[in-house]
Amino acid sequence: MVVMGIDPGLGTTGFGIVDYAGDSLRYRSSGLVRTKASSPTASRLGQIVRQLREVIVREGVDSIAIESGFIGPNAQAAIKLGQARAAAILAGELDGVEVREYAPREVKMALTGRGSAAKKQVQFMVQKLLGLVFDSNEEDISDALALAICHGMRAQTLHFKELSLQ
Repeated sequence: MVVMGIDPGLGTTGFGIVDYAGDSLRYRSSGLVRTKASSPTASRLGQIVRQLREVIVREGVDSIAIESGFIGPNAQAAIKLGQARAAAILAGELDGVEVREYAPREVKMALTGRGSAAKKQVQFMVQKLLGLVFDSNEEDISDALALAICHGMRAQTLHFKELSLQ
């Protein structure tokens, strides 16, 4: 199973792709979609959709994991994040790829065992699980890979439960 995690943002959208085969996990690729703040919002959203779709097709993505909505104190920031999330979800939907949403607490719990874990703890676990080292400016990639890992873990758990019920 090829899983793509997406950490959406209007200015920077991170993505990370992992392979799950049985109980093994392997890093496949990752990157950023960056848009210019001076461009119209519609153009920026279109860029996110197009670039993510290119990656989905190129990598043969089976499933997408994205963080569920977040409402913060800044309404404008929440709207922009919601638009970027919608663009990422649409990229998967247009290519017929399953999209699952995970709350930040669920991702933290899956990777560290603590739903209140700090971002640095999650990033540390992503590095250990995938054998990677992140630069300080790669937080969006780390978060995207954490989503992909969480989804893969959840999918495997559901698969094993189904097998045990048969």
